[in-house]
Amino acid sequence: MNSVWSDNVQGILTLYLSRKLRFDDLFFEQYRNLFNLDQDKELRILEIGCGPGALAEALHRWYPKAEIIGVDRDTKFIEFAKANISGVTFLEGDATNLPFEDNTFDITISNTVQEHIDPSVFWGEQNVC
Repeated sequence: MNSVWSDNVQGILTLYLSRKLRFDDLFFEQYRNLFNLDQDKELRILEIGCGPGALAEALHRWYPKAEIIGVDRDTKFIEFAKANISGVTFLEGDATNLPFEDNTFDITISNTVQEHIDPSVFWGEQNVC
């Protein structure tokens, strides 16, 4: 069980509510233009670092024909998302070791995750400043 983030950095409800506001339907037009996805297409969308699920929840509303899967390494975030958000599959997992085959998804979205990943995981110790 990994709950370092939810226990020590940002509480579940605080993160969920702030993200829920960020991904409110009021801003959908801007996200639609940014994402440039067909709302009528049956897509498979993966959100890496979904936290307690606010963006995945919004994606489910905005793209009702899409299958949405959210992955996060914090157990408590995933438990919250599973208990409070329907229509989305939530899995505990690490962004650096995802449990999916290549080309499983049409779209992958990751919001505010990159800065939490040790660069040496991808580039090795010798290439990290």
